[in-house]
Amino acid sequence: MSALSAQRAEAARRTVLDAALAAGTCHIGSALSIVDVLAVLYADVLPRAGAEPHRFLLSKGHAATALYATLAAAGVMDAGEVVAGYCADGGHLAGHPERGVPGVEMTGGSLGHGPAIAVGTALADRHAAAGRRTFCLVGDGELNEGSVWEAIALAGHLGLGDLTLVVDANGLQGLGPTADVVDLEPLLPKLSSFGWDAREVGGHDHDALASALGAPGSDRPVAVVARTTKGHGISFMENELMWHYKSLKAADRPRIEAELAAREGVA
Repeated sequence: MSALSAQRAEAARRTVLDAALAAGTCHIGSALSIVDVLAVLYADVLPRAGAEPHRFLLSKGHAATALYATLAAAGVMDAGEVVAGYCADGGHLAGHPERGVPGVEMTGGSLGHGPAIAVGTALADRHAAAGRRTFCLVGDGELNEGSVWEAIALAGHLGLGDLTLVVDANGLQGLGPTADVVDLEPLLPKLSSFGWDAREVGGHDHDALASALGAPGSDRPVAVVARTTKGHGISFMENELMWHYKSLKAADRPRIEAELAAREGVA
């Protein structure tokens, strides 16, 4: 595990929870699900010496606090700014990411849009010979959107080797387990059948994530199915569907602080 990605993941996890406590908002479990993926991307994969970083698009926009918190850990934003400005009167950080915010390349949250936009940016960078990769993160529930599979089909047909789709496969979506709503498993053979280099990793294993995300797919786009836990890192939120919707109260802060302190002592 990269020491930098581990440090940033813990810092981002704390910022996500502080922002949720301050704003009284939901989608906390969804954000905690992807903190480790984003920490590895922004610490170990996206930076390029002497060039613009590779692109990252968050299609699963309801997890915006994870992106804001990661950008703060990377020095693009300030953590205090995220906590004070997220979903607050007069704040500039909406519940879903919007272009114009530093580090945000796509207005996200209308589920199913990200992969098509990612195909467009990857194709544009190919024509420009930019050598720049595009990474797009979707939720496993988001795979229910037909537009996602249209983009997957086109990317495979075009051989967009500089495109990587990351699936946050935590097994839960807004209305229940993904297996009960629309069961798309097994994902790897489906993605492979569209011409993708499909890989599966533990979504909280930084070494495995860095290996899977770091290597481009040559003449095939890459799909990384990251098996994650909704609410990861806070025991009473883990694998609990209702943390898609529930908000934290001031009375929850002591047990949140205790769990964060325990984690940070280990990290």
